[in-house]
Amino acid sequence: MADTMEFGSRGRGGSAGGNGGPRTRRRFPERGGPGWVGPLIDYKDVDLLRKFLTSSSKLMSRRRAGTNTQEQKAMKLAVKRARFIALVPYVGV
Repeated sequence: MADTMEFGSRGRGGSAGGNGGPRTRRRFPERGGPGWVGPLIDYKDVDLLRKFLTSSSKLMSRRRAGTNTQEQKAMKLAVKRARFIALVPYVGV
């Protein structure tokens, strides 16, 4: 049968889950290997923080951002500090 598809595939450009949504792009696709060290997260580095925020200024999920748990916690703390001193907005503009 030529018109059968694999399980979970709908023939659209959706994500791997098959829900038809847009594919997510990781922030650091080259991540990996024993020598790779993540970005140094500092609350004063606004350009780096904005990479990990959505358009509504929410912090991206670990899966989408491509960070591990330790990096995600550091990112959360840095964003909170940057918001407190008004370097990053609380709500997206």
